[in-house]
Amino acid sequence: MRKYMFMLSILVVACIISIPGTAYAVKVYKVSNYGGGAQIWFEAEDFDARNPATPQYFPISGEGTAAKAPDGAFGGKAMSRDGGAGGMIHYSFNISQAGGKAGKWYLWVRLISPNNQSDYLLVEGDPNNKEIPKGPPFPGGDGTAPFVNANDRVFEETTTAWTWVKPADPQGHVKTLKDGVNNMYIYHRQGDLTVFWDVFVWADKEAYKATDDDYKNAKLMGATPVYSLDKLTTTWADMKK
Repeated sequence: MRKYMFMLSILVVACIISIPGTAYAVKVYKVSNYGGGAQIWFEAEDFDARNPATPQYFPISGEGTAAKAPDGAFGGKAMSRDGGAGGMIHYSFNISQAGGKAGKWYLWVRLISPNNQSDYLLVEGDPNNKEIPKGPPFPGGDGTAPFVNANDRVFEETTTAWTWVKPADPQGHVKTLKDGVNNMYIYHRQGDLTVFWDVFVWADKEAYKATDDDYKNAKLMGATPVYSLDKLTTTWADMKK
């Protein structure tokens, strides 16, 4: 029995070490294939990382000084905004879960933005996004490198109620995604506490138009928790039980 437990522990360590970039988290998202294409959906508050970790620039509704989510937000929560340039929020998603393949994809967002406040979007692997800042200090919000308004500015919209928009100012919503896992980073450009993001969806067909019903009817998915190395003690303890 002791030999069996030793071999099992070695196997656990080997499996964990072999998984790059693992995180102790559960990813919840939806997938669909409307219009003969592929779509992957996730709620704005279900981010992978926020840098700085404090909610200064990207607070969830009701967190800190952020206002409560407006009525009609899916799940009763939304991502709020704050004033001033700086900060980054990161989302990781796997297009293969929706049957999608590498190529041009189009971002839609369900948002409220009464004052036409915009931000920057960079995606790893996109040919226009060779530099991806992942830690502060971040560049200012005036188009300074590596941000290019024509390639990266998104959410340049005006709406006082929940609306699905494909930010088109003019190409920030279009990114080249790679097979499998992709990483998107949104950087604070403007924003204020009147802005709320509810749900994002990436679609591989330019003609596709996101709707509330499409999100409601998409297939709910969730990944099994994956333990990082700093959680190994907990994992081994759980297994011995």
